Amino acid sequence: MRHYVLVLSLAFLFSGCSEEVNNESEQSPPPVEDKQPEEQDQTSLLAYFPPDGSTAYFQGEGNEFASYTLQTTYLDPQHIAQIEDNGGVTLLKIYRISDSSIDLVYREPVDSKPSLPSAAEAATYPVLETILQKPLKVGSSFQGWTIQSMTATVHTGTTVYQNVIQLSRTDDKVKTTKYFALGIGLIRSEDTMETDQEEPFVVTSTLQKIE
Repeated sequence: MRHYVLVLSLAFLFSGCSEEVNNESEQSPPPVEDKQPEEQDQTSLLAYFPPDGSTAYFQGEGNEFASYTLQTTYLDPQHIAQIEDNGGVTLLKIYRISDSSIDLVYREPVDSKPSLPSAAEAATYPVLETILQKPLKVGSSFQGWTIQSMTATVHTGTTVYQNVIQLSRTDDKVKTTKYFALGIGLIRSEDTMETDQEEPFVVTSTLQKIE
């Protein structure tokens, strides 16, 4: 029983995807996504989500639950539903988008094909956590998160993203860093944990493709 609880806890902490890897030719440089950082704070926060009806695939390293798929459905322009499946647990997450923030308002384990709430129902959910908040500029903080960079460059293995928002938070011995790209949303997350060993234990989930 204690082993089952540990596995379930890890499944909630580390999300991941099917381990499909783009077999692009080594001779062809990966495409570059380039957005100007000064424009980002004026952009609707809806732009930090994948397209409606899409499925994103994240490749994980460091933990069996770090790979996952992410299905995105727009309930309306203010409420986004995402079904996250890491092979251990399927989670339904609902986000509310305002002029100033992206807030997580629902997060529960579900079956593989859950029924989604209506936009009107989602509008009644209380805020659980703030995911991103304006002003989008270096040094801005909210709920323990701090924006470290507005111009980070992230190599995913299939694409190079520029002018990425990088934010981090440290909770006890775990430092979590997330990277958001305009037009896509979350493209990479990193959990770095202090251990008794010389090297920290690092778990990553990195976007590989969106269909």
